[in-house]
Amino acid sequence: MFERIVAAIDSDPDRGARVEQAAGELALACGAEVLVAHVLDVERSSRMVASAKPGIPPALHLESEEAARALVDGAVERLRNAGVRAGGEVGTGAGSTARELLEIGRGFGATVIIVGDRGAHMSDVLLGSVAHKVVHLAECPVLLVR
Repeated sequence: MFERIVAAIDSDPDRGARVEQAAGELALACGAEVLVAHVLDVERSSRMVASAKPGIPPALHLESEEAARALVDGAVERLRNAGVRAGGEVGTGAGSTARELLEIGRGFGATVIIVGDRGAHMSDVLLGSVAHKVVHLAECPVLLVR
């Protein structure tokens, strides 16, 4: 049923661990392969966007590529130690996090995407959370982990 799982983790350790656990359990049950995906955390303010040069998205990187890679590599190692075929990918954070996760999923041929959801917050209602956007834009099933 699910052959290729994208486990979308973020820098929240609790939420990331829950996504990783769900991906591992599903992969073992289905004999699936897991791609652990993380998109660099960036901050974009409306002021930064207004002053941007065309074609270059302004961003203040909140984490280094090394930290992001370590986050992904740690999850991949734990999954492999549990007997799961796993790899990892770090997205650049150059655009929408949700869209970048979906592109990673398309490139991997994902049959399901697992993403953490922090629950209902007012900012999610006004701006939309990454999980909300992934659910509405994905071409494959999405498993939300609270």
